[in-house]
Amino acid sequence: MSRLKIVVVDDERDTREYFQELLLYLGHDVRAAEDGRRLVELCRAFGPDLIVTDYAMPGLDGLTASAMVNRERSVPVILITARHDLETQISGVPVVRVLTKPIKEADLIEAVERIQQELLLPVEQGCPTGDGPPACPRPDHDGRS
Repeated sequence: MSRLKIVVVDDERDTREYFQELLLYLGHDVRAAEDGRRLVELCRAFGPDLIVTDYAMPGLDGLTASAMVNRERSVPVILITARHDLETQISGVPVVRVLTKPIKEADLIEAVERIQQELLLPVEQGCPTGDGPPACPRPDHDGRS
């Protein structure tokens, strides 16, 4: 399976480094940020496939920063929070999973792998040629059967 480009954001250095190291170990290309403003900057420069962000951070929170990114380009978000009652139905933010602290390593891995499979599904199942959507003979083919 191809690796994902992931931006990890948390204002707590230990948590941020832990997530970054875990995702690097799993073979992904990972960049890390300490706050929401840096998240937006990194996403513009790096073009990630996935954002893993803490919700509560000083200044610009992770959900608001993710909404700003998603106004420019759709990027799925795994939101990490200590709150059990967080409302994530905010327009323009494709929150695909909410993980509540303390995070279990297996939960983060499962969430990332699920997104990885969903992002790669059209390419891997795509065309009769097996080359994925770019090689499809029909220009309207989206990789779904």
